[in-house]
Amino acid sequence: MATIDNYIDNKISKKVVEENKQRELNHVSSGRLSASMLGEPLQWQILKIKGVKPKEIDEYTLRKFIRGKDVELWLLKYLDTQVVADGKQDFVEYRGVVGFIDAVCDTKDWDFPKGVIPVEVKSTSNAKFKRVVKSGEADKGHCLQGCLYALARGTDHFAVMYVATDDLRVHTFTLRTEDYKGQVDAVIDRFEKHKGQIPVFEPEEKWQADIKYNKYPEWSNLTIEEITKKYEDITKDTNNTN
Repeated sequence: MATIDNYIDNKISKKVVEENKQRELNHVSSGRLSASMLGEPLQWQILKIKGVKPKEIDEYTLRKFIRGKDVELWLLKYLDTQVVADGKQDFVEYRGVVGFIDAVCDTKDWDFPKGVIPVEVKSTSNAKFKRVVKSGEADKGHCLQGCLYALARGTDHFAVMYVATDDLRVHTFTLRTEDYKGQVDAVIDRFEKHKGQIPVFEPEEKWQADIKYNKYPEWSNLTIEEITKKYEDITKDTNNTN
């Protein structure tokens, strides 16, 4: 009879959690909206730039993130890119919103060439990959993110490229910048108007209302008065600790 030895798996679990906690401790909020946050609820955006910690990410999800990042780096090797896959991503800024482009690609050999455009690479499970292909649409947040990169670089098009983490299939959406510019500007306008105060929670997409995926579940059902009090308490506790 085989003996089940979980030493290595437990060692990995512990290391993954410890490394994530260290990253969180070392992270200092820039106080600026990032491209990856454009599709999130306003409350999440404001809480993040104010340095409020989101709920802790479980070990299973952390492992999925690691797998996803490995797959994304693998895919970049196959792209005719101007940005190498060693962390030297292209930093851009548009209207005070910042981000790092995964890749800037020359599409001359693509099925439908669009010149040199920014490409946002997203790893996903096979189930999610199947849903994306069937729907014929990239996720809204991913489109806004890619559009901001295009606006920052002044390109008429951008791409959102999905790669399945199980079997490495790739599906690419090429999109027009002008089709999403208005939405990007509207998100930035809203953020600039309200960034002084944390608003009540209002999801931008249905899945964000699910408690399982809510980054700040303790804030989601609070009134403005309760939100203000909670943030004051957090700030007070932080100052006392320092």
